[in-house]
Amino acid sequence: MKNSKTCPKCGGREIYSNTGITKSGQRALISVNGWKSMYVDVYLCISCGYLEEYIKREDLKNEKIATKLKKNWRKL
Repeated sequence: MKNSKTCPKCGGREIYSNTGITKSGQRALISVNGWKSMYVDVYLCISCGYLEEYIKREDLKNEKIATKLKKNWRKL
């Protein structure tokens, strides 16, 4: 959805995102630990309710955040 602007579930093209909007609320941040967080961009299909979440690329490239994430999260 992020790149295609099309919902992979229903094919809908009415996609909305919080990208570029000041973040607030639970889905805006993912806590890596008590002091480190990553911002989340959400893409939502209005037709069926399907959503995708993406971490900002800058946050993933931040070595301190990436190290904490790898330490505290489980790799699949």
